[in-house]
Amino acid sequence: MPVGPENIIAVPLEMATKPQVWGPLSSDTAGRYADCHIHSALCGHAKHTLPEMLEGICGNGLHTAIFTEHLPLPEEIDPNREVSMRFSDLDPYVTTLKEMAERFDNLRSKGKSAPRLIVGAEADWLNQDSDWSIQSVKEARAAGIDVVLGSVHMLDGWAFDDPAQTDEWDRSDTDEVWDFYFAEWIRAVKSGVYDVMAHPDLPKKFNFIPADPRVYYAEAADAIAEAGILCEVSTGGLRKLCKELYPSRNFLMELAQRGVGFCIGSDAHSVPEIGYGFDFAAQQLLQAGVTHQSVPTGPVRDGNIELLPL
Repeated sequence: MPVGPENIIAVPLEMATKPQVWGPLSSDTAGRYADCHIHSALCGHAKHTLPEMLEGICGNGLHTAIFTEHLPLPEEIDPNREVSMRFSDLDPYVTTLKEMAERFDNLRSKGKSAPRLIVGAEADWLNQDSDWSIQSVKEARAAGIDVVLGSVHMLDGWAFDDPAQTDEWDRSDTDEVWDFYFAEWIRAVKSGVYDVMAHPDLPKKFNFIPADPRVYYAEAADAIAEAGILCEVSTGGLRKLCKELYPSRNFLMELAQRGVGFCIGSDAHSVPEIGYGFDFAAQQLLQAGVTHQSVPTGPVRDGNIELLPL
């Protein structure tokens, strides 16, 4: 069935097996949150299609939804399109979401309930080819992408967060991996092309964590504060082996102390994950002294940020 405001069907959220504090948005928080990190099957590894995810956000009570599909990676890195969009999908992706955003805007202008929809993308920082990383973001913006999340998923071609590649962790020194990761994360921050840095301490996903990970936080927090971009509080970590937010509580405190702005993202790859754990994320932000969610509506260095009270 085609997706559109006139025939949106809310998708049931089957969340009964998840802890209540980490569950779906409750009715009393309708319109309170923006989910700034949402995927679809276009990326090659999500469960639900773009139309299904659009239906999902309409049944979820979000104030704003930012779709952030993985930008196409070079053919030699993702030949089978298992972790990123096809190059041919970028323009249709942007066109579809722009059209839907306009229709949702029209609904709201008539007093009806519909989330604001923003067209975004998640862009990988490739340490082996930073020039390509930067150019791919510029091309995405030219194609109509409004918000770009930066992320580091690979180090010298090793996708360290891939469940199929965890054996490499057993062969690696955890401290060295974290050293490498944060050095590249800071390079990505300083590149000047991203609006938000996603899931900032991603290497902890499978619980490979140094004895004291706090040694990385101050320098990383200084870098993103100086860059003037946002940091994502990702509830995706709650669904992984690490069972905590990205960033960790100590990292979050370091960032908050420097005045870094935060958006909240579910990193949803299926409908039930949209808005997942947002009450818990808001609670953690409030405990860190953060009173508002910073929602990127365009390039953040140009001031395109809207504040939503937590």
